[in-house]
Amino acid sequence: MPENLATRSYSTLDEILEAIRIAAREQPDSMLFVGIDGAGGSGKSTLALRLSEALDESIVVHIDDFADWTDGANWQLSTFAERVLEPLKAGITAKYQRYDWPTDSLGDWFEIAPGKIAIVEGVTAVRADLREYWAVSVFVDCPRDVRLERGVTRDGEEIRSKWTDIWMPGEDAYFDRDRPREHAQFLFDGNSESDESGESDSANPG
Repeated sequence: MPENLATRSYSTLDEILEAIRIAAREQPDSMLFVGIDGAGGSGKSTLALRLSEALDESIVVHIDDFADWTDGANWQLSTFAERVLEPLKAGITAKYQRYDWPTDSLGDWFEIAPGKIAIVEGVTAVRADLREYWAVSVFVDCPRDVRLERGVTRDGEEIRSKWTDIWMPGEDAYFDRDRPREHAQFLFDGNSESDESGESDSANPG
């Protein structure tokens, strides 16, 4: 169980990397899953990219690709484990149709081949029904105003209302319900990142 929030301190990139490498040595014959949660604009994808660049045979999976706001998704994404994690865990290629945020529609089909390490980043990564999959889990912390301005800078001023009226309230409800910050093994300071250039496609809250 994570320590009390009042006593938690931020972990370094090296500390998270070391935990992943130890976990990988302990289960050399199966795919290792790393979960990175946090609000939109916090720096999840940037952290995932930095981890992947430092780890051999690793891939990054963006939960944003599996959102589907065409039918009013509310950060549950209940089929993510079934469509992605379970196939990869079984050594089977996962196939999915990527959600296209700019058009609010489903886009091209993609495949994710099983390998050594999968770094899964996105809002809801450390929700209750996914925690069992993570050998290492991280919550990326960042002030609300910084996250909003990053998002607007990246996606454009015209998207601000989506951030403030739809995406951020949806995140707040999820955080209150599933408490991913408290349950993650590591807490990382996303405010130390200079930008969100590593985030996935524009016009999404990732």
